Amino acid sequence: MLFPLKFVPLESYHESPRRFGASRAKGTRLHAGCDLYAPIGTPVFAVAAGEVLAVYEFYLSSWAVEVDHGDFIVRYGEVKKDVGPGIAKGAQVLPGAQIGQVGALKGLKLSMLHFEMYAGTAKGALTDRSNPPYQRRSDLLDPTAWLDDALVNSGRFDGGRRPLKSIMGGDFMAWA
Repeated sequence: MLFPLKFVPLESYHESPRRFGASRAKGTRLHAGCDLYAPIGTPVFAVAAGEVLAVYEFYLSSWAVEVDHGDFIVRYGEVKKDVGPGIAKGAQVLPGAQIGQVGALKGLKLSMLHFEMYAGTAKGALTDRSNPPYQRRSDLLDPTAWLDDALVNSGRFDGGRRPLKSIMGGDFMAWA
């Protein structure tokens, strides 16, 4: 599996409020993915080969792209509405293919890729408000270890110590 961004986010997806399982909606539900903070317009890449299942409006006027990667399904959320040419239901994507760009969240100053993973063993919509505590389908997975593995395989994982990066992902200061 590949990492869905070309850089390691400055804010760790291991920590609240970005981590899987973080409290949401005043404790009434839990966060169903990992948030990878990135500037609006940052390219988002397919983590593996797959087929686009759906493209739709998602959260705070952002959009989502669902991709069946064979062994798992990913919802790439909080992307721009114009996901790009050829990205539509039924489209085949290759590993590392650009499938969208980080979008703006109406009313918030943050922008991010919201990354959710599913085992692909359940049927129906990924969001299921009747299924607490995540309000997601029963085959929801914690994507943290998969994202870590993708960084290790790319040579960019630093065991939790992240070098400072510029907002565009360039090196600012490396660890000594």
